Amino acid sequence: MLILLLFVAQDPMRSPEPELYRAQMAAAESALRLGELTVARGWLDETAPAWRGFEWRLHDARLDESATVFKDGAGDVTALDVSPDGALQAWGHGDGAVELRGAADGALIARLGQHAAAVSFVRFDPAGRRVVSASHDRTVKIWDCETRALAVDFRGHGFPVGGAAFSPDGTLVGSCSYERPDGGVIGTLHLWNAADGSLVRTMNGGRKPLVGVEFSPDGRSIAAGSWAFCAFVWEVASGEPRAFPIPDEGIYNAVDSVSWCADGSLLAASSRDRTARVWRSADGELVATLRGHAGEVQRVAFAPDGAQIATASSDGTVKLWSSSGSLLATLQGHGAAVADLRFAKDGRSLVTSSLDGSVRTWDADASRYGGARLQASGAAYAARWSPDGQRIATASYDGRIALWDGESLAPLTSWQAHPPGTSCHALGWTADGQSLVSGSWERFVRVWDAGTGSERAAFEQDAGTADLAVSPDGRYAAACSGKTVCVYDLERLERTHVFGGHTAGVLAVQFSPDSRLCVSSGRDGRALIWKADTGALLQELAGPAPDVADAAFTPDGLQVVVAGSAGIVQLHDARTGERLRVLVQLRHGVNHLDVLPDGSRVALTSDALVLVDLAHGRDVAHLRPHAEHPYGLDFDAGGTRLLSCSSDGSVAVLDTRRLRDRPKPAPAAR
Repeated sequence: MLILLLFVAQDPMRSPEPELYRAQMAAAESALRLGELTVARGWLDETAPAWRGFEWRLHDARLDESATVFKDGAGDVTALDVSPDGALQAWGHGDGAVELRGAADGALIARLGQHAAAVSFVRFDPAGRRVVSASHDRTVKIWDCETRALAVDFRGHGFPVGGAAFSPDGTLVGSCSYERPDGGVIGTLHLWNAADGSLVRTMNGGRKPLVGVEFSPDGRSIAAGSWAFCAFVWEVASGEPRAFPIPDEGIYNAVDSVSWCADGSLLAASSRDRTARVWRSADGELVATLRGHAGEVQRVAFAPDGAQIATASSDGTVKLWSSSGSLLATLQGHGAAVADLRFAKDGRSLVTSSLDGSVRTWDADASRYGGARLQASGAAYAARWSPDGQRIATASYDGRIALWDGESLAPLTSWQAHPPGTSCHALGWTADGQSLVSGSWERFVRVWDAGTGSERAAFEQDAGTADLAVSPDGRYAAACSGKTVCVYDLERLERTHVFGGHTAGVLAVQFSPDSRLCVSSGRDGRALIWKADTGALLQELAGPAPDVADAAFTPDGLQVVVAGSAGIVQLHDARTGERLRVLVQLRHGVNHLDVLPDGSRVALTSDALVLVDLAHGRDVAHLRPHAEHPYGLDFDAGGTRLLSCSSDGSVAVLDTRRLRDRPKPAPAAR
C-alpha cells in the first residue's frame, strides 16, 4: 500500500482517489495474470465501492465462478462427501464437528456428532444411510443418518487418522494412519467390520504415515496415499502392497489422497509437489502428470464416468483435467486452500470445501469456465449484440456472417455474405433485431434477414465499405465509402444522400443515441458531426493527428469521444465542437471504441482492450482476451457484457455477471 501511495503522490495535480483506484486495479490485473487469486481478491476488496466500475465487476466475476456458495460461519470445512442420491452432503470441520447438510441449499439437517480434533475424511456408505468420519483425534466413527446416532466408535489407531472409506458393498471400512514401533514409523491400514467395529485385518505400507484411503470399484483392492512419496495398493484378501511412486523432481512429494476411475483401470494420486499423477493400475505405468497448480495438490477425484479428473489445491483453485492429463478448466472462487472435493454421483456437478469456511458447488462442464468465447470461421473484424442481447452476430475476413445464441454461445446459422477475399468487417443490427446490414471491400452494402440469412437488399457504392452503423431507431444505415458516407433508408430500401465533408478516406461512423446526428472519423484528422437525414455539417472536431480512427457520442448525446490512430483519446462538446480534455494517451493506436450505456466507461481496442474512466480520464484496465490484438468491440444494451473480436478469429464475451447469476444453457445447446 505504501508503494501505491507514493505513486499517487507523485502527481499533485491529480486527485488521489481515482489514481489509487487505478493502481489497485493494475495490481489486481497483474495478480490475475500470475494466477495469484488471493492477492487479486485482496486488491479488489481494497478498492472504494464508489469507484468500482465495469472492470471491477468483470474481475470480481472471474474470481468467483461457483454455482452456489454455502457459508454459515461454522469454520473450516476440512472434509466433505455427497450422498449417492445427491440429496445430502456430509461436512467435517476443523473443530471436529460432523454435520449432515442439504445439498440444494447447504442448510443444516443434523449435527451428527463431535470429534476431539479436526476431521480428515468423511464418506457416505453406498446406500447413503451411514457416514464414516476419520479424525486427528485417532478415532474413526460411523454415524447413522436416520437416527443421527453414533453406530460405531473405532479406536484401533494410535495416531491421527488420515482417511476412512466404506467398501463398495458397505460391509467393511478401511482406515489409515501410522504406528511407531521401536521409535520408527510404519504406515498402517486397518480393515474392520462396519457393523460392529471388529478388526478384520491390518496391512502395513512404507515408513511414513498413510492418508486418503479408497477402495477400488470392484472392492478387491484398496489404495492409500503415503508420505513416503508414493501411493500403495493392497489386495483386500492379502496383505502385500504395490507401490506407485511419485517421481522425484526436487520438491517434497508426499501423497495426500488417491482416487480410482470407474472401471478401476486407472489410479490417481495428489502430491505436495504441486502435481497429481495417474497410473495404469494393472502394471503401475505412469500415464499422465497433471501439472499446473501453484500450490500443493491436496485432493484428487475421478468423475463418475472417468472422463474427467478434478484436483484441489492449497493455491485456492480447483482444476478439471481430461483423463489423459490435459487441463480443461480452472475453477476460481475459494479464498483459501481447497481442502476436499467430490463429484456428485451423476457427474453433473462438483462440490468443494475450503479453509475459507465455505462449501461451493460447480458445474462439472469444463466449457463453462475460463471466459466465454466464440471462434469465427476467419479473422473476426466485427461482433455485434442484437438489440435484445439474445443473439450475437459476427463478421469475418472470409466474407461470412454467423449468428450465435447470446447465452449458450451455440451457433445458430451462418452464410456467405460477401465474396471470399473481399472480407466482411462492417456489421449492424436494425432496432427490431430482424435484419442485419453488412459491408466489405466489394462495392455493395447488403441487408439480410437475420432469421433466414436471405438477402433483402443490396446498395451499390463507388467503393468498398470501411465501416458502417445502423441508427438506434432502425431507420438509417450509414456506410463509409472512400471519402464519403452513404446514408440509406432501411424502410424504403434506398439511398437518401451522401455526406462528403471529409477530404480523405473515412474510417468510421456512429449515430447519436437519438438517431438525429452522425459523427464520422477520417484520415484527414477530423471528426465531423452532421445531420443524419440531410447530411448538413454541424460541427468539426479537431482530432488528434494524424488520423481519427473512431468517434462516438456519450449516452446523453452531449459529448463525443474521439480516438486517434496515434493513441490519443479526447473528449469534445458535441454542440460546440470544443475539445474538453484529453482522456488518455496510449502507447499504441486505437482501432475502434464504444461507450458503456451508463456513460461511465469507454472501451478501446488497441494493443489491448483498454477501459477508460470517462469522468476522470484514466485508463483503468488493460485486458488481453485474445492471442492477437483486439479489433472490434460492442457493449450490450444492459452494459453487463462486452464483445471483443480479433484477427486470430476469436470473439471474447466479457461478462460482469457471476456465473451463478447467468442463465444456464441447456446441455444440448452447449
